[in-house]
Amino acid sequence: MPLPIPNLDDRRFDDLVAEARARLGNHLPELTQIAPGDPVYALVDLFAYFTETMLYRANLIPERQRRVLLNLLQIPLRPAKPSRGLVCLDSSPRSIALPELVRDGVQLNAGAQSFTGKGEIQPTPLALSVGIKRRITDQELADMGLTPQDLAEHYGLKRGDVPQPFQPYYFANGSEILGLDGSLDNLYYLALTVPKSLVNRLPELRERLAGITLNIALAPADDLETEQLDALGERKLLWELLTQTEDGDLIPLPLEVVDDSTRGGRQLGVVRLRLPRNAQLLDPLGVTDPMFAGLGDLPPELPEPLSSDHVAFWLRLSCPDEPALPLGYLDVNGLEVVGQATRRDLVLGVGTGMPDQVVSLPDVHIDPESLVLEVEDEGLWVPWQRVDFLVDLGSEAQVFKVDAQTGQVQFGDGLEGGKRPPLGKRIRAASYRAGGGSSSNLPADSIKELSGGSARISVRQPWPCSGGVDAESVLQAERRIPQFLTHRNRAVTREDYQLLSLNNPINPVARAEVIEGFVPGINLGSARTNIPGAVSVFVLPPRYPALGQTPRPTRGLLKDVDAYLKQRLVLGVELYVLSPKFVPLAVSVNLDVVDPAIEQQTLREVESTLINYLWPLAPGGTQGQGWPLGQVVEANELITQVARVPGVRAVRALAIFHNPTGTWLTLAKDKPLGLLPYELPELVGVSASTAQGDPQMPGGLVPLAKGSRVVPAPVVPQLC
Repeated sequence: MPLPIPNLDDRRFDDLVAEARARLGNHLPELTQIAPGDPVYALVDLFAYFTETMLYRANLIPERQRRVLLNLLQIPLRPAKPSRGLVCLDSSPRSIALPELVRDGVQLNAGAQSFTGKGEIQPTPLALSVGIKRRITDQELADMGLTPQDLAEHYGLKRGDVPQPFQPYYFANGSEILGLDGSLDNLYYLALTVPKSLVNRLPELRERLAGITLNIALAPADDLETEQLDALGERKLLWELLTQTEDGDLIPLPLEVVDDSTRGGRQLGVVRLRLPRNAQLLDPLGVTDPMFAGLGDLPPELPEPLSSDHVAFWLRLSCPDEPALPLGYLDVNGLEVVGQATRRDLVLGVGTGMPDQVVSLPDVHIDPESLVLEVEDEGLWVPWQRVDFLVDLGSEAQVFKVDAQTGQVQFGDGLEGGKRPPLGKRIRAASYRAGGGSSSNLPADSIKELSGGSARISVRQPWPCSGGVDAESVLQAERRIPQFLTHRNRAVTREDYQLLSLNNPINPVARAEVIEGFVPGINLGSARTNIPGAVSVFVLPPRYPALGQTPRPTRGLLKDVDAYLKQRLVLGVELYVLSPKFVPLAVSVNLDVVDPAIEQQTLREVESTLINYLWPLAPGGTQGQGWPLGQVVEANELITQVARVPGVRAVRALAIFHNPTGTWLTLAKDKPLGLLPYELPELVGVSASTAQGDPQMPGGLVPLAKGSRVVPAPVVPQLC
């Protein structure tokens, strides 16, 4: 419990008036006979008004001193965080001439929201199709009426060659997760194609493409829900250009990776590949008979309406470190963008020669890493260096400190805190990025304008911009900064891990729980406990209580929290960021209501109460902070919650259903539903009724009768 902060003086206007009148009566007895409305009382009221105003200001002194103390810690408010996304810049589909290179820092617009491109890009008229060779099992092959021997004879394979059946599959890029789980060879086949209008000019286009740097946009599959995170060490993506010799032998040529901002496909970004200067290596790999498309190492057959005539060349993508390589998106002509605008060449003021000079940028929510600040020196602009603290730097250090949220820039004192800007010398911001916040989170197809761009370049935004977070409010900072004094930006105690996870500025976390000594295996069911030095943090994202809306963390959330905590670990800690294991259950209750006229409303409130009570986040659980990890679920406890709902006369029966082996079973009345320390209940069905007898299983969860089986039944549309 915090120490109570008393008011310095709790008197109000009426108290001051009464006290002043009493004092006047004691010191001037002749005023006791003055009637109400006399001018003397007007003076008393005026005195009380001014006094109350001063007391109000005096009572704000402790709060002001508290903020002064927090400011002395030099922990600034967090600025707005910009979103990140991907756009594609395509050249004209009617011309083989490539437009000029688009430089780093290009500005794009989505209405009033500005974005800045990161990195260079050479727009091209190419399009990308992503396919795999989907493995066909022996049973599937038999269902088609074929055998491996049939395939060997059909393709004229040599004696001893074993055919591996497959079917070509091309992903709906942007609409589904890309993955190699079902592929035959753990390879993505990337067809770089041109529109129909350029098919006849492909040889000329290949000559122009030879030697350029090709931008491939890549987004990881972070939206996948997962219980635990795979290792996030560095991994390498293998990009290969497929070409043929004169004899028709396929040769995969490794491509030079100029830059990879995706860290091996682990984060959203762009991979820049240098194509060979020899245009003859850009091979369409066409086959005379489409029947042989994909045979051996050849790429799979293209989907309609594409054909080999549209192909400029083929790439191949694989990952030896992670053969399955799930991806969220893959496209050509990609450019990474951030939800901030770029400002350039702004004069901020002139040096005063005084210590601790402060100048202000015209924007707030600055990206401090992007700020290039220069001070005039003998006719030249000299860049100064940004530091976090102006302490122990010497008198000649050309340094400054910036408040990212307010845009204020502070220079040194000329002694040990850095150099002062010379008197009369101009100070300018050569470049910086500013903006961000949740307003920069935009869905796909929102960014359509390239500022100052060529008419030959069209803008596509195939992937949404996400990750933008609003600036921290003063109230939020007042809660966070004292917590910082507890953990000092280092994860040592259980509370440190929880506070750091909840306060991470990257990805919102609604709940964080810590289990010491817990090490997951292949899954949580094969975990080990009491392992020295191991710490497992279970996180949940924010979500409102509702059936089917269980707050399961995504791969992206686990990855962000893991990276944030690993920068703050003490030596020797083995960290795991995980999702709790959710145990499905259903609840059905029969009850009597007080007023039959509002029976349906009462039943809906009972169902809502059960959903809220078993919810993993607030207001769930007995403490209203979410159902505790590993706490058993008991029928009597749920009956108590139902009985407290207004309008419920009596609870006749309540049943809990669980699904331990894939079949829904009714839990014995006197038996609680036990949970392991890393498990939480997941309410997948709830039903409240006034029916007689035993409660029935909620709709949609009725078990199959004995001997029944699930048979997919397609619905065939009737056409006339």
